[in-house]
Amino acid sequence: MAVAAALVALAPSGSAATPTGSAVGITGTGAQTATRTVTLLTGDSVVLSTASGRTSATIRPAATSGVRSVVTTLRLGDRAYAVPAVARPYLGRYLDPSLFDVSSTTAAGPTVRVNLAYSGSTKPVVPGVTVTSARDGLAAGYLTPQSAQTFGAALASQAVADAQHGWPAHSRLFGSVTRISAEGSGAVATPSYPMKTLVIRAVDHTGTPLRYGFGFYVNMDDGRKGAGFFAIDQGQARVSVPTGNYALVSTEDTFSPAGIYTSRVMLVSDYRVAAQNQTVTLDARKATTQTPSVSLPKSALVQDLSVILMLTDANGFASFSLGSSAAPPSARLRLTPTKPPKHGRIEEQTIVNAVDTSVPGGAYRFDGGWMDVGIPVAQHHSAPVLARQNRTDTTYYTDRDLRIGGTSRALFFPGASFAFAQVFATPMPLQRAEYAFGPVGTQLSEVVYTDIANVDDPGMFTQELHAIPPGKASGTTWLRNPIVQTVPDTPAGSTFAMSLACRTRDALLVALEPVDNVATHVGQVFGSPDGTPVAHFTLSRNGKTLFDGDDSLGTVVDTGAAPATYRAVGTLDRRLAGTFLSTATTTDVSFVSGGTTGPRAPATWYCPADNGSGGVTLLPVLRALVDLHGTTRGTVPVGSRAFDVEVGYPAGAGAAKVTSVTVEVAVAGSGAWVTLPVSSAPTAGHYRVAFSAKPFEAGRVMDLRVSATDAAGGILHQTTDRAFLIGN
Repeated sequence: MAVAAALVALAPSGSAATPTGSAVGITGTGAQTATRTVTLLTGDSVVLSTASGRTSATIRPAATSGVRSVVTTLRLGDRAYAVPAVARPYLGRYLDPSLFDVSSTTAAGPTVRVNLAYSGSTKPVVPGVTVTSARDGLAAGYLTPQSAQTFGAALASQAVADAQHGWPAHSRLFGSVTRISAEGSGAVATPSYPMKTLVIRAVDHTGTPLRYGFGFYVNMDDGRKGAGFFAIDQGQARVSVPTGNYALVSTEDTFSPAGIYTSRVMLVSDYRVAAQNQTVTLDARKATTQTPSVSLPKSALVQDLSVILMLTDANGFASFSLGSSAAPPSARLRLTPTKPPKHGRIEEQTIVNAVDTSVPGGAYRFDGGWMDVGIPVAQHHSAPVLARQNRTDTTYYTDRDLRIGGTSRALFFPGASFAFAQVFATPMPLQRAEYAFGPVGTQLSEVVYTDIANVDDPGMFTQELHAIPPGKASGTTWLRNPIVQTVPDTPAGSTFAMSLACRTRDALLVALEPVDNVATHVGQVFGSPDGTPVAHFTLSRNGKTLFDGDDSLGTVVDTGAAPATYRAVGTLDRRLAGTFLSTATTTDVSFVSGGTTGPRAPATWYCPADNGSGGVTLLPVLRALVDLHGTTRGTVPVGSRAFDVEVGYPAGAGAAKVTSVTVEVAVAGSGAWVTLPVSSAPTAGHYRVAFSAKPFEAGRVMDLRVSATDAAGGILHQTTDRAFLIGN
């Protein structure tokens, strides 16, 4: 009996709560990108993409300027937090850290669900929060993505007012509410080591006790023994920790009426805890550095300048970080100069994102960073000259005259498993040079949004981690129609390659994901808010169905080693993404495979079907990538022209012996297919397709179908609805 297990399942739409909708992708298997969107109760959103065992968190602040535009980050072990600057003064007092834990998977649904503790007998009232139940000082409620904006705006106004009045003990914003936490936030672990009470004193930049603050401590001998948050109240906090050497980090945060956020980062390292009731002091007056700054080889507007303090214990068991913004004009940052510690490691990462302003979207942009050991006094960095940076000449396509999409490029420094980045609104279509740089070994992951304002499905495509060798120039395209559904490739230079068409002796994996005609650009598909399926996948063996599921793009099946004919059929409805073109795809592909046939996968590649039953081989799954040579707006001009079609197998699966290629077009929805002339191009597997459009056909939208066969018994029928528009 064949046993099928679906790898791909859709969760509710990405407009949902903390955390929310999972994009379609191979989940729980490692390399191919799995994506979900988290909406914070302040209205900010974070997209988490996991690929190659590494996770990038792409932040979209609720505002583009002022104090609401600043979102800080924290990592404590395997937990990641995105904390808006306006929430930091209330963190640990009114706002539980669980509200900003973007790595949490305890909640899902179309709303941000919260628990409230309150005093008195009257149901609490908090801006943006709908209270659904209240009794005996405990209440439950929720925020929608829209009402979260209301809460975030009210919180920002209160933070500015409280800062001007010296942080009064009670805030009118929360009324009777004493604490807000995420629904389902977990219990505190019981320590397994003898504990000592540590008293933490904090003073502000004037030398007076810090009214309120939030920070974390780390055992730098072994972070697994002791690491956690503390909340400063009236200049003091107390924590219970095992004996050992510690580092402690906290901030003094202030807000000006002009919308400027200033953060002073206090740090103490190599502090030995050996006895009860020791006292350690965090002093904002020691945060004496100037706000970090950068020099770039060409004039560019700094969109974000972030500084991440990385703390790693002496044995490398655990790492922790604090990320702060220093982007002008909304943020100012002062750091405590710190020598490399005796226990563990402290590093400062500085990351800049900057764009040319000569044209909308920029003729070029920079994404790069530097890494220092310890925290140096000098906080100015200079980028390498252009010839020593990685350059990609990039074209962003769209399906209309103008879209406001989004782009994000996350830098992973050597050894990093997590990176935060911001998404920047980007007008499309657009052509620009994109430069990247960083310490030797830095890698880049990328996210591109078709429509940054679409909360149901932003039409997101990702490219997982890839190398950015200095001095290398290349070119690429994003969002180029027609979108097709096929087996994607892992980028060249990836440190963790995975195949989505592979098998062992008695198990097999096939997944058909949307790509934008660059095989390493993988679309992330969000489920419908009303639960209506947007995708379907079936897999059969010798005509017998092994898997048949809605909202799936692929599956792993247990199957015998005997050769058999497999047929995979995937369909995808992309209308939630608000697309005018490539609104739906269907791929019907058959191939012959046995447990001992096919090229062996490289030893460094991973196959999710690998159950230890034998060596991994790659499957001969045909695919077709199409270049219409149209405009950047998805149109194919009137007149005669040629399309390019590349037919073959995914990377590593060998060269296909293609025996036939057929290309057909039809007026969208008509089903009246017309076969186009196809001829072989000089390069094996490449074909030229003749197409001609008459003037009277301008304005017609066309469906496209590519069919192919190979000598190994493979058959492909690949269809894109509304693939292109005839017009100039």
